[in-house]
Amino acid sequence: MIPRIVDVSENGRFISKHRGFITIKQGDEFYGEVPLDDIGILMISAFGATCTKDALVSLAERGAVTILCDSKAMPSALVLPVNANYESALRIRVQSQASQPLKKRLWQAIVTAKLKHQSEVLKFFEKQEKANLIGVYARQVQSGDPQNREACGARVYWKALFGDNFSRSPEGNWPNCLLNYGYALLRACAARAICAAGLNPIFGIHHENSTNPFPLADDIMEPYRPLVDFYAKKVVALDIKEMNPIAKQTISSFLWADLYFESETTPLYVAMERLAFSLVNSFKFKKPQIEIAELRLQKDDESQLL
Repeated sequence: MIPRIVDVSENGRFISKHRGFITIKQGDEFYGEVPLDDIGILMISAFGATCTKDALVSLAERGAVTILCDSKAMPSALVLPVNANYESALRIRVQSQASQPLKKRLWQAIVTAKLKHQSEVLKFFEKQEKANLIGVYARQVQSGDPQNREACGARVYWKALFGDNFSRSPEGNWPNCLLNYGYALLRACAARAICAAGLNPIFGIHHENSTNPFPLADDIMEPYRPLVDFYAKKVVALDIKEMNPIAKQTISSFLWADLYFESETTPLYVAMERLAFSLVNSFKFKKPQIEIAELRLQKDDESQLL
């Protein structure tokens, strides 16, 4: 079953649990209900919405993640399950003891995959010269990425994808808020996969920040950011210039986009789980065994089109 995304974006909504459902109301008006077992992500982007503790706990018990946004609709907190795996204590122990050389090798694999996926996105939109340049950067990534090929790729990638006047910033002009929304979903997907694998999102591979409680989620979402960018570009191509329901529905489609492990096809949210479980093996056996699905975009692939 494909987990659903429930986005509560209107102020005044009241979210609660009723039997096996999440219900959404405002006063005496009933807006709908969704089975708890169907929900993968609950996003509360309305600043004036209210949610019961019972609803949050019931979702967490089923492995779902709740995203709480601030007054600017930026993700502020995640409510994560903590009992998703019976081996959690053992897995968190080996995770926290991972050596720096191992983490640098894992980051090398993540950055390489991200750059390859950025190149694939640019090829789809017929930016062949810039795609080739980013492909060169991907082949140059060393352990820990000391030459910061990730940043080199970003300087080429964003302007090639959205134009010379575009600058990627969470506070920037359109389509930055669209990217923010997509990345919030991707981060929640990553956090959900981490918890399912029995790992702790606080112990990152590369990202470290005393104010960031989810650095590992930020690490493993990196290879799949270009997939979000791909759908953001599709929204822009529709001449949409605001965060309306069509924009949200379109960009969230990345969660079900096809990714590839050799001859095996899998949706993004399953690929993320596989990546998280491959980290468990990497930490256990103290050598990189990370599995990152490939992004293959083709003009005649209807599963990638809007």
